[in-house]
Amino acid sequence: HLLAKLIPLTLKENKNVRFIIAGSGPMEPHLREVCEKTHKKECKGKIEFLGDSKHEDVPNILRRGDIFLNCSLTEAFCTAIVEAASCGLLV
Repeated sequence: HLLAKLIPLTLKENKNVRFIIAGSGPMEPHLREVCEKTHKKECKGKIEFLGDSKHEDVPNILRRGDIFLNCSLTEAFCTAIVEAASCGLLV
């Protein structure tokens, strides 16, 4: 999966990057394994898994970031991208 490869590579290149991963899905266990086991040193303190969030909490979560990354290859129209853009994030 692209994100599982992107996280460790990004953290090796830029020590100031943090990832906030909101929601859950079929890739969450794999991402956790990559971050907590395979690349534990690089990911320590740099990854925050939020799991599922209440809809009313989404704007506050989005405002914590600078960039929104959506890795879905199947969504025809992604509401999350619209929400992120409306909160001022680069998408």
